[in-house]
Amino acid sequence: MPRSSRQKSEETRARVVDAAYQLFLEQGYHATSMRDVARRAGLTVGAIYNHFATKEDLWKVIVLTKHPYHEIFPQLHAVQGQTYADLVRSAAGVLVEALRKRPDLLNLMLTEIVEFKGAHVPDIFMAIFPEALAMRPLLAGKEGNIRPLPMPTLLRSFIGLFFSYYITGVLMNHVAGVSIDAASLDDFIELYLYGVLDEADPTRGQPRHSAPTGPTGA
Repeated sequence: MPRSSRQKSEETRARVVDAAYQLFLEQGYHATSMRDVARRAGLTVGAIYNHFATKEDLWKVIVLTKHPYHEIFPQLHAVQGQTYADLVRSAAGVLVEALRKRPDLLNLMLTEIVEFKGAHVPDIFMAIFPEALAMRPLLAGKEGNIRPLPMPTLLRSFIGLFFSYYITGVLMNHVAGVSIDAASLDDFIELYLYGVLDEADPTRGQPRHSAPTGPTGA
């Protein structure tokens, strides 16, 4: 059956996104021209501008379509566990394993941070947040007590810690004591669940105080 004009448009758009993503990772965003993208995609520059008004508009689409949250959240929805701690352990394992399978993510995020100063990170977060809210049913009926923290805080802390676990493991893989293995992941999970203070620490559980805002006087 002949393809519809809409199907052809979607296929062309996908070709442009894939070609641009490869080029941005290979030679950087600013070093890549729309003419380079057109050449890689086998299209004219005009055909690309029919779909994307600017190169940055193209990058915005890439950030949202190529980010692995599309692959990660369906797996997170399937995690199981009898307790909250079980859920965290399973979810952390799923997240790190998914990141392992996407080594290009490091370049994607570095490009966003270095060349755009993280301008599109809020867009990523807003795309992820509804997916995270949809995971609320997973928490129902589990054993244990979870602190009454806002969902954005829980989401940010979980993603932040285990994303940084993976990234620092990649960047520092030749440093003694730094690795991405089951033992080190277990340590990070314990850190996330129980914090850095030992159970016997006398300050554990004391009321929080405001952090100092600047250097103290002599």
